Amino acid sequence: MLTTILTFTLLLAQHAFTPDEIAEGGRFYQSNCASCHGSAGDQVPGVALMSGKFRRASTDDDVARIIRNGIPGTAMQSFTFSEQQAGTIVAYLRSISGSATPPPDMPQLGDAARGKAIFEGKGQCLTCHRVGENGSRVGPDLTSIGAPRPPLVFFGPPPPAPTPAAIVQQLRQSLLEPDAEVTPANRTFRAVLKDGSSVTGRLLNLDTFAVQLFDSRERLITIPRTDLREFTAVKSPMPSYRDKLSAQEMSDLLAYLMSLKGQVK
Repeated sequence: MLTTILTFTLLLAQHAFTPDEIAEGGRFYQSNCASCHGSAGDQVPGVALMSGKFRRASTDDDVARIIRNGIPGTAMQSFTFSEQQAGTIVAYLRSISGSATPPPDMPQLGDAARGKAIFEGKGQCLTCHRVGENGSRVGPDLTSIGAPRPPLVFFGPPPPAPTPAAIVQQLRQSLLEPDAEVTPANRTFRAVLKDGSSVTGRLLNLDTFAVQLFDSRERLITIPRTDLREFTAVKSPMPSYRDKLSAQEMSDLLAYLMSLKGQVK
């Protein structure tokens, strides 16, 4: 894994950083930046830090300068990082971006333009998912699904982000076996109330007093726990595309999904 990180590092246009410096930058990011930008760098609308592309910066030095000085008139505050520390954060962002040359084990992908047509047409993906300003909020937002997402950690250095090849395999599994691996934030639950009625949706919150579900009509439903008779996880509503798409169509769709890194034209 360290070899992979170093390979990404050597591709930086302005600077070169060691794996230890990248890990240090990851710690700086998680402790100072993730509270606003999120662990995956896509929590602020219109900003995708892990994409390797920045609207207000064209060089690594520009990005480091923004980290240190902030952006006047916005919520982006300044930080008291040294130039070296800010540089390690940039190196960390670059090391997990999808902008570097794909490694040799990257599976062959099809045509992204054809994949987009499948996504919006035959696949009917926009009925549940959203890309940019288009689609539904019922399922997970896919605007940055092709960008590497570092696992969320609270202690110690962040582990390396998944390689592009690993992301393709994960996406393929999700298309063929939607229930094989579902993150807790995307699980679907069915709540049966004491009066016999039921609500099914994606779980948004569960605490001592209430359950919040986001249903298929994009409604936020809050149910007091005292009204619940039954509350269980159910099968993902996402269909399998195993017998619905040809091998070429699957390859094209994966190419489109891998192209989604947070900036939609």
